[in-house]
Amino acid sequence: MNHSKKVIALILIVTSIYLLMSLFSNEFIGYYPNFKNVNLLSDILVKEKTKKEGSKTKIGAYSVLEISLDKNELEAYEKKDAIIRFNADTLATALPKLTQKLIALSEGKNVKIRIAWFGDSQIEGDLITKDIREQLQNYFGQQKGVGFVPISTISSDFRITAKIITTGDFKVDNFKKQEHKRSLFLSGYSFYSKNLEINFKDNVKKNSTQITQKWLLYGKGDSISVKVNDSVKKYPANSEFNRILVGSDVSNKAKFTVFAKQTPIYGVSSEPQSGIILDNFSFRGITGVELKKINNDLLAEISRSGYYDLIVFQYGLNLMFRPNDTNYDYYYNAMLPVLHKFQNNMPNTEFLFFSCSDRAFNYGGEWKTAVGIDSLIHTQARLAYDADIPFYNFYKSIGGSGTMVKWADSAVQHASKDYIHFNFRGAKAVSKIIFKALIHDYKKNILIKKAVKPNVVNPILVNKPVIKETILTKKDTPKPTTKKAVAQKQKIAKEIIPREVVPEEAPVKKGDSI
Repeated sequence: MNHSKKVIALILIVTSIYLLMSLFSNEFIGYYPNFKNVNLLSDILVKEKTKKEGSKTKIGAYSVLEISLDKNELEAYEKKDAIIRFNADTLATALPKLTQKLIALSEGKNVKIRIAWFGDSQIEGDLITKDIREQLQNYFGQQKGVGFVPISTISSDFRITAKIITTGDFKVDNFKKQEHKRSLFLSGYSFYSKNLEINFKDNVKKNSTQITQKWLLYGKGDSISVKVNDSVKKYPANSEFNRILVGSDVSNKAKFTVFAKQTPIYGVSSEPQSGIILDNFSFRGITGVELKKINNDLLAEISRSGYYDLIVFQYGLNLMFRPNDTNYDYYYNAMLPVLHKFQNNMPNTEFLFFSCSDRAFNYGGEWKTAVGIDSLIHTQARLAYDADIPFYNFYKSIGGSGTMVKWADSAVQHASKDYIHFNFRGAKAVSKIIFKALIHDYKKNILIKKAVKPNVVNPILVNKPVIKETILTKKDTPKPTTKKAVAQKQKIAKEIIPREVVPEEAPVKKGDSI
């Protein structure tokens, strides 16, 4: 009997120890990893789910399977081939306003979509943006045009999509030096001349019957006079952002003379009457922080005109000027106010922040990807996250580490031997990757639009007694609304897209890159 008591006591002691170890299993495992499988309560305790499960949700008349409730947190920046909107559902479109206008364009509506693409020397000469513009215009079957072109830049001689030849002297203000107390345009340039003849040509291939508008863009000053053919007209320069239509015909050329000694001239924009316009704003050697020099009033006036639907920031390579740098907090502190500056002054415009691409340095006689590139891209992702701007991991999407070395050293080169810049072949290749990400985001909005299509409920018809009564109807009395009219009205209400507002005498302007 005594032996039985001892056995029972031993079982109770062992069981108690087992229960204590199970209740405090995490603490035990920390010190004794071999105890990781000792948990008497594992089958009755509910484990915390590490990943939210998909669900089947009924939206409108459509059943949407496997809709994830996961949100794109900061860690989502490492995804490739996708534009990420942080703190948003993974299935939600990152650029809802832009994609909504693209849908309207695809449905044949008369819509103008403007994109401003900021960058450094990697996009100068219209590299990358040239091919993205062409693919977007071809995809949506729309009219063509090069967009904004500055009067002169470092890359003017090798830009093939447009050409400006000038006669007469002019002075230049830019991000590097600024003598006049006037605004710089988005391109980082402003030009001054008392007598400047401009010969412009848009080299983007288009249908020979397409009407192309040629606009002169200029800023705030005393006044400006423009001579087209033998006619000279004087225009006010009271705003930071003005434009004058100097040609609207099937020709891709424009020739005129500008007299504007105290008024900044920005450049020429060649664009279709409807469709997609993509402006290249490149400036060699900058990091994006230089955009702080752009006047707030200029941004606000551009915004009030509804000019730009999307602004893309593509920077980073010039931050890696020292091979062993790994800390870019200083860039975060300098660039975040720039992003807020644009957001505050352009509340109706969407923004997209690109990571840098690959860049290599010579380490011990061998070319390798910069050691600090992961740190820089994480910093850029934090900027986008904290500014609530969609992010695109350009580096990962084109191949990640070693891409630039491989592209520069291959038999068929896609990059130059500085291991920084793409050549024309490489620019076309990466443009296809970027274009695919943009179209993927556009198609997300199409799926969302279909998913939320409301159920059509047929009204119940009630037979009412016929009362013979004569009613005199006034001429301005609205007609009874039919079912078809109601449906059409609902459809129009869903598809309303803000139309571009262009002042007749003080038209709007665009910017371009070097």
